[in-house]
This record gives sequence, C-alpha cells and structure tokens, in this order.
Amino acid sequence: MSDPPDESPGRLLVIADLDRLDPIVRECFSPHPIGSADSYLAGIAEIARAQTRAVLVGCDDACRNPQAAMAAIKAAAGADVPVVFCCEPAHEHLGQSLLECGADDYVIFPPEPQELERALKIARTKPKEGWVRTPPAASPSPSVEELAHLADLLPRLTNRDRRALDAMAVLVCTAIHAEKAVVVIGGRAGRSGRDEINGDEAVLVEPITLGEQRIGQIRVGQSIAGQYTEEDSVKLRHYGILLGRLLEGAQRAQRWRKLALTDDLTALPNRRRLMRFLEEKIHWARREQATVTVLLFDIDDFKRYNDSYGHDAGDEILQDVGRLFVQCSRESDMVARYGGDEFVVVFWDPKGPRSAGSHHPQRVIDVLQRFRKALRAHTFPRLGPEARGCLTISGGISHFPGQAGRSAELIEAADRALLQAKEAGKNRFWVVGGGDLDWVEPPPAASRSHEGPRGSVTH
Repeated sequence: MSDPPDESPGRLLVIADLDRLDPIVRECFSPHPIGSADSYLAGIAEIARAQTRAVLVGCDDACRNPQAAMAAIKAAAGADVPVVFCCEPAHEHLGQSLLECGADDYVIFPPEPQELERALKIARTKPKEGWVRTPPAASPSPSVEELAHLADLLPRLTNRDRRALDAMAVLVCTAIHAEKAVVVIGGRAGRSGRDEINGDEAVLVEPITLGEQRIGQIRVGQSIAGQYTEEDSVKLRHYGILLGRLLEGAQRAQRWRKLALTDDLTALPNRRRLMRFLEEKIHWARREQATVTVLLFDIDDFKRYNDSYGHDAGDEILQDVGRLFVQCSRESDMVARYGGDEFVVVFWDPKGPRSAGSHHPQRVIDVLQRFRKALRAHTFPRLGPEARGCLTISGGISHFPGQAGRSAELIEAADRALLQAKEAGKNRFWVVGGGDLDWVEPPPAASRSHEGPRGSVTH
C-alpha cells in the first residue's frame, strides 16, 4: 500500500475566488478537510473559528487594500501556517508585492497540483487507512445500463431540457451510492434532491472538462454505505469524462441540426425549418383561434441582375434582402429562404393584438412598409448604376384560417397571389381574396395616385 498522507491536524482554507479555486483544491486534496470563505474579511474570521493548516488566497475584487488584508490574514493564521496567494499572470506584480505584506508564496492561475503541494506544504491526498475497502475485481467503469442512461441524456441535452442536469446528478448518486450529488455546468446546477452541497459537505469532487477546458464539476455528499471505495472514486472520474464527452456530443448535434435547418448562402432558416415552424404556428393558431399570415415574395427581374452583373452580385442581393427583412420584421416572425430568389415570411402574434380593435394584417402591412423603405434606401455595391433604389420585390399574402388549413396549402395560396402580383405589374404585394386589405386605412390623399388595383399594395 502507498504511504499514508501527512496527517498533521487542521484544514486547508480557501479565501476568495471560490468559483475557480475551490474545485481545483478539492480535486487535489479531497477528502482532506477543506474550508472556504468568500471574502478577505470573512477569511480572517474563519481562520479564528477552527484550526487551519494552510491558506490559499485568491483575488477579492471588493477589497481596496489587498496589502493590508494580506497582513491581517497572515497575522490571524500565524507564522507556521503557509499563506499562498493565487493570481492571473497579469496580476503577478500584486503577488510579488504581497510577499512583503505577509504572504509566504504566490502561484499563477491555474496552479499545477505539484505547485500547490510545494507552496501549501500539503501532499495530495492518498487513500486513508480504512477509507478504502478491498477493491473489487470488476471494472469500475459505468455498466451497460448506466451507459444506456447516459446515452438517453444526449437528446435531452441537445434540446436543452432544463431537467437533464438533474438526471445526471441522479445517475451519479445511483452509480456510487451517494446520499446526494450536484452537477454544475456553465453556471447551471442539477441536483439529486433539493439540497445543495456546500463546500464543506462535498466528500468527493470531480471536474468536468470539454477538451482542455474545465466547464463544471460533480460534487457528492456522504456515501450511503458510510464510506467510498476506490471503485467509487474511479467511477466518479469516469463520469466526469463521460459527461464532458456527452456535452461535447450535444453541442456537435446542435451544430449539425442548425446546419441542416439553415440556408448556406443567407444563413436564414431553410425550407425544412420553415415548414416545421409553420406547422407549429398553425397548430397554435388553431388552438388559440388566432391568425397566422404567410408572405411569399421574390425579387423582380432577378435573372437580369444575375446575367448583367454576375452570380456574385446575385448572391449579394439575396443576402442583403434577407438581412433587411429580418431587421424590419418582429422578433416573433420567421424570415426564411424558400428557394432560388424566393423568400417566405411567417407572421404571428404570440401575445395577441396590442390594442383593442387592431388587426393582424395591419401589422403585417406595417412591416412591409418598413421593408420597402429600407430596400429603397439600401445600396447594393455590385449593381453599378442600379445600386440604389432600383431593386423591387413582389409578394403574395395568405392567412390562416381564412385561405388554408395546412402549411403547404397556405404556401400554395400565397404563391398564387404572388403570380397575380406579377401579372398586375410587379413591385407590389397581393393578398389572397383581395378584399382582406380593406382592413387597412386608405393612404393619404397625396399618395392615392400611386395605389394599385384593389387587393394590392404598391409604392
């Protein structure tokens, strides 16, 4: 058996910067007694509360005079207790100055385990006599059943299920027979039960890493069996690795799904994503007795721009038009590339009309007017003399439940209205049924000479 660790009495106390330092210290020295204090003032009081063997001090941004605080910490700890300061490389000058104020040493963040051992004069913890039961012959790796449960978590993580971290904590508890566990990742915590595990209560701590980056940790409380085995310790380490790999897989799946649902050229949702979204909103509107409006529009004479100025200019037009419409639409609406130079916009009102008597189509027209104004003012650098104010679009508008009951039918109705807009002279939006636009107040008298046929909206 390996030599036992140094059994000198007292605990290791971590003061300030606990989010970063406490996990590192517990990984290196747990289950050696470890205490914590979140500020220099609290640390001075904590030193007097119990016997302390060594002190690791992080940066306390709230302290205006770290030199005086370090002198007080050292005075409270005593001459025989190592007090070590830990700081970023950019603050090394502060570490050097604190050596003159009482600090026995300083280390650069993130500290290496060997460096902490040397500075704090504490050997990294080896199993205590009697703490480890006879190691079993079976492998401490997660069982097939445990791996299956972990695999089941992948889609939940990919879908950002808030309860996935709780499920992780339950798995850890079951795997090593812990009374309670906490899984912390990216500022979010999952628990096996409602109780938090405070710093002093954690018996075992295992980091969760993604590549070389530490992204979280697993903290477990007491063992149900009264003591943890070497198998439990190794299995917890495997869980830390597996959870990191699981999160990596979830992130990769999210990236793949985003790519599968995103148009390569414009970075807008593609047709696949559009149809899913439209089905969801129609289902919602049917339940809430609400309205969903679809606009299908394309760029007038797009082929001529492509032929005259090249496909790079055509790509620029598609990208800029898509971006302009997103900027002019509402956060709840979806702007998607349908194919070629065709775009589809889905308008819906998650909170209903903003004022009594207002109508959904009126707010759609407001968006269209903003877009046309932005389009007239926009410059397309590759279009030479036609760079500004020449580009126009035509669109067809349909409504659920008025013109169709399914997503494909709603798109088809808007497409027919788009064809009518083209036949009527382009540069206009045509509404299925025409009369639907009677809901909109007529334009001012000065602009009535620019009106198009009934059922269309023109400049």
